[in-house]
Amino acid sequence: MKRFWNGNIFIKLLITYIFITILSVFISNAISFFGIKDRMNKDHDNFTYDQLNGIATFIRTGFEQRWSRSMLLSSLDLIVNRQNRSFYVYDGAGHLLYRFGNAASAQPPGQEIVVRVLAENRLVREVQQSDDGNNIFLLALPLRGPAGMTEKALVMMDRDFPRNIRMMNNRLWLSILVGIIISGVCVYFFSRKITAPVLEMNRKAKLIAKGHFDQRIQVTTKDEIGELAETFNRMAAELGSLDQMRRDFVANVSHDLRSPLTSIRGYVTALLDRTIPQGKERHYLEIVHLQTERLIKLVNDLLDIARMEAGQFRLRVVPFDLTERIRLVLASFEPEFARKRLTIELQAEGEEGMVVEADPDRIDQVIANLLQNAVQFSPPNSPLEVILERRGGQAAVSVRDHGTGIKSEEMPFIWERFYKGDKARSNMSGTGIGLAIVKHILDLHGAPVSVESAPGGGSTFTFLLPLAPLALSRASE
Repeated sequence: MKRFWNGNIFIKLLITYIFITILSVFISNAISFFGIKDRMNKDHDNFTYDQLNGIATFIRTGFEQRWSRSMLLSSLDLIVNRQNRSFYVYDGAGHLLYRFGNAASAQPPGQEIVVRVLAENRLVREVQQSDDGNNIFLLALPLRGPAGMTEKALVMMDRDFPRNIRMMNNRLWLSILVGIIISGVCVYFFSRKITAPVLEMNRKAKLIAKGHFDQRIQVTTKDEIGELAETFNRMAAELGSLDQMRRDFVANVSHDLRSPLTSIRGYVTALLDRTIPQGKERHYLEIVHLQTERLIKLVNDLLDIARMEAGQFRLRVVPFDLTERIRLVLASFEPEFARKRLTIELQAEGEEGMVVEADPDRIDQVIANLLQNAVQFSPPNSPLEVILERRGGQAAVSVRDHGTGIKSEEMPFIWERFYKGDKARSNMSGTGIGLAIVKHILDLHGAPVSVESAPGGGSTFTFLLPLAPLALSRASE
């Protein structure tokens, strides 16, 4: 049984359906057979009993009117004409007096039933087996009449009724066999049709496992198998997209690692060889420091992604001054702003700091990643705006740039890790994980984040954080 359930799904479906079909056909035909057989037995018994009573009445009438034996037999033959039955009349000692009906070649029944009906003086019903192996239906009736009537028992022998029952039984088994064959053929083709998409999915899943992510299943139905095929196709598309993003990510990381490392190696080599002009050492050391910070940022982002996927990203939620933290992050970005000649403006509502409850280090990381994204896609000499305002019981932080913007078809994917929308901008720094980290951190905070953007019109990223109770009480005053 265990080997069967571990086998091919087509074979399991086929055997299961055939078993259910055989069981259903057998049970339904058996119920029908026994119901019909019972009905036939009752109808046959009632008809035969009425006929025997009529014959018994006719025999008594013949005795009372003193009919001759030949006249009586002729009259009885007319009564049972065209019936394949034999009738035997016995005296009180069990001797055969005469017979009529279809009795020319019929062997009289055994004496057992005659003895029983005479001894028990009641209707007796038996089924005996003849010499040729066929069953014979017997019904014996005691005869009651005037004194002096020698006829004491009437026995009816019917060979057709058992034959009819046997024919019906044979037809039952024939119908079961035909039904099983037809059902088996139908089940075979239906099972093949049902399992074909599953087998096709299994075959193409093996190809996908080898890296062929272009495999698709043709969806022809709207049932569960069709839904599974559509899910399979979406999975293959997602895997293909993820694989492409992985390739892009590896290429981007390799580029982002190689470029600063090449610069660091070149400048350090020049410093060691003393080929740098006198007085320029500090300038080149600052460049090395900048490239080192860039490498550290990249490695930290990679570590954060690894921790996110391992479920090890934890928060330390405390009240803190969000306004002050934004100012500190902006101060750390001064070299970036200066390098690209960007003007930065902080628009904070109110003179006092806005106190929120969140993880301050992670919120610093969110703001830094959003600023890095804005700097990356902003043209030189353009403004950047950071807007901080109250919205009910929450603080809203918006980072607005006037850069290239985001296409509408790219909007659903910008929060996915390794995603970089515009391949034409692939020479820009970044690995496509900054916004994914932003989304994950804010999701852990339960903080909503949104983006408004249009190609060529810049982008505005906005997220909300809950105000601390102290800040809420001050706001109410």
